[in-house]
Amino acid sequence: MTLYPFHLINTFAERRLSGNPIVVFTPDEMPDEQTRQTLAFQMGVAETAFIAQTGTQVHVHSTQHALPFSVQAMLATAEATHPNESGLAAQAFKTNNGETWLLRQNDRWWSQLATAHTRPAQHNNTEIAITLGIAAGDIVGAPLFVDCGLEQLIVQVRSQQAVLQTSPQAASLAKLAESSKNLPQVAVWSNDGDHITLRFFSCDAFNVYEDFGAGTGAANIAGWLMASGQSAPFTLRIEQGLTIHRLISRLSVIHVDVDAQRNIRVGGNTHRVGGGTLEF
Repeated sequence: MTLYPFHLINTFAERRLSGNPIVVFTPDEMPDEQTRQTLAFQMGVAETAFIAQTGTQVHVHSTQHALPFSVQAMLATAEATHPNESGLAAQAFKTNNGETWLLRQNDRWWSQLATAHTRPAQHNNTEIAITLGIAAGDIVGAPLFVDCGLEQLIVQVRSQQAVLQTSPQAASLAKLAESSKNLPQVAVWSNDGDHITLRFFSCDAFNVYEDFGAGTGAANIAGWLMASGQSAPFTLRIEQGLTIHRLISRLSVIHVDVDAQRNIRVGGNTHRVGGGTLEF
């Protein structure tokens, strides 16, 4: 029997019991991929991160799949492994996408993202709207695939109501948002002036999954804005989670900062709310 210590971290959490719960395992040695996936399924949270106590390599899993990269998992890992950092502090972690820098400023961890790369969507607005369950007239601007570390289809819509109405199906979403780098993923968002409302979906051959805190989606929204003519610098406040169609949900708040050199950082408040040891 092996003991696996873990931490339960709420990410993008303006209050302790808000945001998206992430589990971070900190074993003595990194378990193999099958064991990591088994542990991720056992924990049942949106994402589970693994980092050996003497290492810097981070592996991330959903309950069903290994993930190449995740901002919220990186923020949670930073909080779990460096809980006593205060003021200005930086940490570097390795992922399948290369090295990622995490910076803590006051109560908020920030992740530095790669430069955004874009390409046109392969489907027209009518096809995209039908797949998302909204009206074609609700789509604003040109939907783009944006890649700040993970390639995702970014679709702006006219109103929060259109965001709330979005209801994609797995088969059609898989064709719409197909990417060579990862599972098909789409961010649907609206800008109401003071804040952005976001829903974020990914899918496999069987199911559509909705995320409570899509940090990479937030970064890709910033990339979409710059590709659509937005000048830098600028900041974004993105709300997610309460839009999910469940009996019980809660708010995630994602902060995005783009500097004059068009560098993108994604940040959020993180809180360790518990932990323990799993026997396996």
